[in-house]
Amino acid sequence: MEYVIYGDVLVAVNFIIDLVILRLCQPLTGIRQKGLRPYLAAAAGGLCSMVIFFPAGSFLVDLLIRLGFSFVVVSIAYGRQKPRVFLRLLGVFYGVSFLVAGVILGLWLLIPQGGCAYRNGMIYLDLDPLLLIGSVAAAYLFVRLFEGIFHWGRGMGERYLFAAQRGEATVLFTALADTGNRLAEPFSGLPMVVLEEEKGQELLTPEERRWLESGMTSGEPPPGLRLAPYRTIGGKGLLPAFRPQSLRARVGDRWVETDGYLALMPEKRGPRDCDGVFHPRMIQLAAEDAGERKGGTIHAGN
Repeated sequence: MEYVIYGDVLVAVNFIIDLVILRLCQPLTGIRQKGLRPYLAAAAGGLCSMVIFFPAGSFLVDLLIRLGFSFVVVSIAYGRQKPRVFLRLLGVFYGVSFLVAGVILGLWLLIPQGGCAYRNGMIYLDLDPLLLIGSVAAAYLFVRLFEGIFHWGRGMGERYLFAAQRGEATVLFTALADTGNRLAEPFSGLPMVVLEEEKGQELLTPEERRWLESGMTSGEPPPGLRLAPYRTIGGKGLLPAFRPQSLRARVGDRWVETDGYLALMPEKRGPRDCDGVFHPRMIQLAAEDAGERKGGTIHAGN
């Protein structure tokens, strides 16, 4: 059976799917995709899908094409990385891709609509727009559920030096790696470092400080702050949180750029000799690459 393949639809659909995959990879790897990198990488993936219009090749050619395109997408998304880290980033990218593709294809088989074409390692599904949106959304939720079940454990119990920068202010603090802190920003899903308010206030604007001093009761929070719900054995509540412009962790002998929010504790409730707590998934690949072996060590340096 012959199908009409529209190039613009092919590129647009692959752009959206690649962007979703890259966004799902970020919390699993703990390595930040800076600025426009994920969008440029997804655009490259969308353009690469045009290879479906080329003459069909062998299985080996299809495999090399898929490997080559994934190499390009991951390289653009994450920039220069050590070979060991890059291979693991590729592994996470493939794993998430298989999960997303499985959900989309599974829904397509359950609700068959349109046609399907495959050539040169690329697949084209002629899906109804609503079914496509629903499939991508279902794939996103499925992978997030998988992420929630799969716990990163490397680095558990170790203390790391962090540097957070917001505007002209920069703050250094130590945080304990603890899988018990699963607090995440509700909309983006980015992990949160729970930080003592006294330390984090150095990064706030005067307006934000006044709002906190009012007990978070004087109207809506300032634009730079948002409230994150939390639950502990002792109860539940809301923590003020913000996203710094830069958040780096000292892993071994180098600084690693990561991504996440800082949630402020109203009083000192964290572990002894630490300013905060974070989930080790934020630096998982970097910690493995650095070959950390000493638990409970603060990795400091310039």
